[in-house]
Amino acid sequence: MTAPQRPDAVLSLGDVTLRYGAAAPVLAGVSLAIRRGEFVSLIGRSGSGKTTVLNLAAGFLGPSSGQVLIDGRSVRGPGPERAVIFQDDGLLPWLNVAANVALPLKLAGIGAEARRRVALDLLGSVGLADQGDKPIWQMSGGQRQRIGLARALAARPEFLLMDEPLGALDAMTRERMHGLILKLWRDSHAGALLITHSIEEALFLSTRVVVLTPSPGRITHEEKTLWGRRFLAGEDPRALRSEPEFIAARERLVDAIHAREAA
Repeated sequence: MTAPQRPDAVLSLGDVTLRYGAAAPVLAGVSLAIRRGEFVSLIGRSGSGKTTVLNLAAGFLGPSSGQVLIDGRSVRGPGPERAVIFQDDGLLPWLNVAANVALPLKLAGIGAEARRRVALDLLGSVGLADQGDKPIWQMSGGQRQRIGLARALAARPEFLLMDEPLGALDAMTRERMHGLILKLWRDSHAGALLITHSIEEALFLSTRVVVLTPSPGRITHEEKTLWGRRFLAGEDPRALRSEPEFIAARERLVDAIHAREAA
C-alpha cells in the first residue's frame, strides 16, 4: 500500500552518533528535524557524513546512539513514507518508462490499469507525456532523472530523500531540473532532504541549508532561505541568484564549511 499522508509529519534525528566498530565516530550528536513542506539541503566537505545522515533518515542504517524518528516512532528500516533518489537513477532497463514509474505501485499490489494511469499522469508532471511506452535506453540523462523523480512520487511519500540526484548532469540540464524539483516538491507537499556539493543549488532550492563539518560530522551552521519559494511565486531565477543577499548567504556558507579547516 502507499503511505498514508499526514500534513504535519516530522522526520527527525535526535542526538545521533554513528560509529563503525571501534573506529572514531562518523557522526556525533547530530540533531535535525524535517517537516512536511520544508526543503532542507545538507552541505559540507567530503567526509563530513552527509550521505550517512540520509542513510539514517532512510532507514538503511541505524544509529549507534540517539534516535531516528517519524512522529515519535522509531525508524527501523526503509518505509513507503520515505522515497530515496540517488545520483544513479536505478531504473530497470528491461521495463519501459511507464512501468519503471509504476514499479512502487506494482509492489504495493495496485492493479495494472490504475498504476499505468498514475504513471502516465506523473510522467506528464515531469514533462515526459507520451513517453511512457519508450524503452529506458532511449532516454537522456536528464530524462532518466525525471523518470526517477516520477517513480519516487508514485507512492505519495511524505518525505523525499535525495543524494546528489543531479550530480551527473550538465550545467544547463541541472539548472532546468531545479525548477522541476521545486514544482514537484510544492505540489507533493512532501518534506525534502537534499545532499549536494553545490552551495548555490542548496541556496536556490531550500527553505533551510544545514552545514556539516567533519571529524566527526557535526552540524555547525544553518541558513534559512526564501529563494526557492520566490521562484515558485514567479520571480526570475537568474535575478534571484544575482541578488546581494544571495551572494552574502553563499559566502557565509563557504566560511562555515571551511571554518574548522582554517582553525
